[in-house]
Amino acid sequence: MMKEIIISGFWLMLSLYLSIESYRLGLSTGNRPGPGFFPFGAAVTIGAIAGFRLLKNARPTSAVSSSESAMAGDVKLVIYVIAGMLAYVFLLDVLGFFLCTFLLVAFYSKVVAARSWLTSVSFAAAVALVSHLFFDVLLNAQLPRGLLDWLM
Repeated sequence: MMKEIIISGFWLMLSLYLSIESYRLGLSTGNRPGPGFFPFGAAVTIGAIAGFRLLKNARPTSAVSSSESAMAGDVKLVIYVIAGMLAYVFLLDVLGFFLCTFLLVAFYSKVVAARSWLTSVSFAAAVALVSHLFFDVLLNAQLPRGLLDWLM
């Protein structure tokens, strides 16, 4: 447990440093995001996750059981996450941003988070739609359209 606290503390300190440096780059230039906008958002997200994990691990808990089967399950989930990321990278140009994002989030929701099919598909559709609206419509970013080029 002490190891987890140290690791979370490291990520919290790193995120603080990255937030300061990305803020110095500039968060916006007029009405457009500046060069430090996305690194700042990523650093804040990392900091929030690290802070949550630090608080979670700092609380006293009952007897902690670490069995080999639990660790094997964790390794399996890590492999699934890496496989999902690799598939996303290789299929992004072919399938397009919207469809690829939908499939990745559905895969993660169903396989990694072990949610029901309805929850997985609903959440994946919402994430893909909001991502499309944010990046393609609001920011006017050029994203791969893939198979759905005729629709968008």
